[in-house]
Amino acid sequence: MSAVMPTHPTPAPRPSSPRAIAADALDSLGLLDGLLWLRGRCRVPLLGIFTYHRIAEPDGVGELDGGVAEASVRELREQIALIKAHCTALTLDDLCRGLRGAPLPPNPVLITFDDGYRDCHDIVLPILREAGISATFFIPTRYPDAGRIFWWDRVHLTLRRCCRDTIEISYPVHLVLHPLRNPKAAADRLSAALKRTPRVDIDRSLAELERATGVTLTADEERDLAANAIMGWDHIRALRAAGMDIQSHGHGHGVLNTMSPEDAQRDLTSSRRVLTDVLSEPVRAVAYPVGYPLSGAYRDAVIAAGFEIGFTNNTGLCLTTACDPLNLPRVAMDRGQVGPLYKLKLLAGERYSPAT
Repeated sequence: MSAVMPTHPTPAPRPSSPRAIAADALDSLGLLDGLLWLRGRCRVPLLGIFTYHRIAEPDGVGELDGGVAEASVRELREQIALIKAHCTALTLDDLCRGLRGAPLPPNPVLITFDDGYRDCHDIVLPILREAGISATFFIPTRYPDAGRIFWWDRVHLTLRRCCRDTIEISYPVHLVLHPLRNPKAAADRLSAALKRTPRVDIDRSLAELERATGVTLTADEERDLAANAIMGWDHIRALRAAGMDIQSHGHGHGVLNTMSPEDAQRDLTSSRRVLTDVLSEPVRAVAYPVGYPLSGAYRDAVIAAGFEIGFTNNTGLCLTTACDPLNLPRVAMDRGQVGPLYKLKLLAGERYSPAT
């Protein structure tokens, strides 16, 4: 669909901030619509690749990590409507052709969802089908139908349930946490350490957290939580049957940069093999867990595992005439990106955390 001068959607309530006020002012003058129209008309070689995880209210995910719920159902619907009005949603095939030199349509956008939360099947798929556009879903292949919740969700759940005012953790790094005071802050500190510590053993860290907190999650309870939160393979096949692209998000969702290059290659190879077997078709793209750019031996590991395209995250818009296909930048989503703020995001690609 070509970019056109659209009508204005009804603005939704959102937090007041200098950026929101500026966006409203620019939009009231028609400048945001005009700039999007002009960029599409001039075929500026910019591609917006947008990253989502969960579509839910933060308080609607129970004891799991509410920080990955970047949009509500209403917000996603409005964002999709603005993409349809101003941009052209791509498939992965469209992107591959563009990277090989074929012309891309006006204001190209690739919509992506990481992790494979159940929301992707139950909420996102009907919205996309109603809009008549597709998206790409990146799956960490260790988790579907495994009865295990994601490790960051396990961290948040454990610290929410902890009844101890202060805990001390010795692995992966020494941390003193105060879960009763602020369980989210405690969980975010530990999660950050797990994302950055070289050669980190996630399972060992979760066992250390259980020891420090005294909180135990039974296998039966975790299985129930996982079934409600994470897509199974039948859900993933249904996405593919509906025309959505399914690609890799690693196997265990470990941060590749924290592994040895050899372990990173093994993880990537496992994920690609599993997806190829499940989908009965080649898998060529991977979104790096957490999304740090890769270089050197880590970039070589992606190639050795058989991938043609690799996606980073929170790294901005993609200049298609000067991009590394194994380090394609993506724009991380945040809550409150509606109306003029989302138009501004389509134009500039900046991450913005609204005031709460």
